[in-house]
Amino acid sequence: MDPKQLLFYAAGPALGAVLGGVTVALGWLRPRAGVAAAVVGALAWWVGGLGTAAALLLFVALGSLAVRGNPRSRDRGGRGPLQVLANGLPAGLGGVLLGPVFFYGAMAAALADTLASELGGRAPWAWRPGRGRVPSGTNAAVSLPGTMALVLGAALVALPFGGEHRAAVFAAGVFGAVLDTLTGPLEERLGRWTNDVNNAVATAAAGLLAWALT
Repeated sequence: MDPKQLLFYAAGPALGAVLGGVTVALGWLRPRAGVAAAVVGALAWWVGGLGTAAALLLFVALGSLAVRGNPRSRDRGGRGPLQVLANGLPAGLGGVLLGPVFFYGAMAAALADTLASELGGRAPWAWRPGRGRVPSGTNAAVSLPGTMALVLGAALVALPFGGEHRAAVFAAGVFGAVLDTLTGPLEERLGRWTNDVNNAVATAAAGLLAWALT
């Protein structure tokens, strides 16, 4: 391995450590989640260098600000390690194996879902199939502000980072976030199907779709 390659791979853990430390210091993550963020940050760098690392930073920053702006959010005390891994590990591992398009598709879905949940959670009410009108923030419910935020989240990753594949990344982001909503009721029916499992499945599916479309 030549020195440039060695430096590139060494920069991954260094970036991850900085990401983990800063996000914990800002209160965006709980202390133990900083280690998970460091792992995801390293993988993001190894996938595509500055581009994929910047996409991860965008997700972390915008997602955390959306949480802070939602007084009803369950994550105002900071996200835990499983939440970090659910949103970032499928993107990182899939990106290392299949390339940056997978990573961007998964990140588009993660940001779309996060913005839909946090901004939609501030709506006066939401709608859930089979139940009709429900309080905003109800699991698997949708609202107009949340739907608009979902589309915005996918676009915020696809447009600056998708390059010639921006349409595939955008479609994957929307698909993943919608899938997350559709499979949300499984959390109430299957004991081991937690919100973290739901997020991991949705982001992985989004990454695979983006990769398959290119």
